[in-house]
Amino acid sequence: MKQPRLLILVAATLFTLAGNAQEKPKPTLKPPVLQSFWGKTKGGDLPLDLLLPTIDSAIWVIDDKKVKYHISRFILVYKSKDKFEDEKTGEIKTRFNTSGANVSNSPYLPANWQKNLYEIVKKEDEILITDIIVKDKFGYYYTAPDIKIKVL
Repeated sequence: MKQPRLLILVAATLFTLAGNAQEKPKPTLKPPVLQSFWGKTKGGDLPLDLLLPTIDSAIWVIDDKKVKYHISRFILVYKSKDKFEDEKTGEIKTRFNTSGANVSNSPYLPANWQKNLYEIVKKEDEILITDIIVKDKFGYYYTAPDIKIKVL
């Protein structure tokens, strides 16, 4: 008779402990606060003479503790402002031409892009480095802030 009571007491204790164990909240992963750089700049309005030396520089990302992250990939978008003559009206109009490139496993722009940008970039053009994906030392991926540059 004592064994069933003991068995019921042990079972009740185990159910109580199991119920308490399930109530603990799981820790959440808080993404780090990241900053993106291209060479020495974070973006903004840059004069052409300051942009040209930046073209062959690396894109790099750090967190608030100055830990550097590996660049997994990014997208480069180049937007140039051109003027053309409307054939119907003869009026001079402005249009934007946009081109882009996907870059993987490298913090640098592809060599052909470096060469072309160095030769054709001009005032009022825009360069956007977006969708920057970085990887930390534990293998987690994060999205870093975009770098947007307008050439003055």
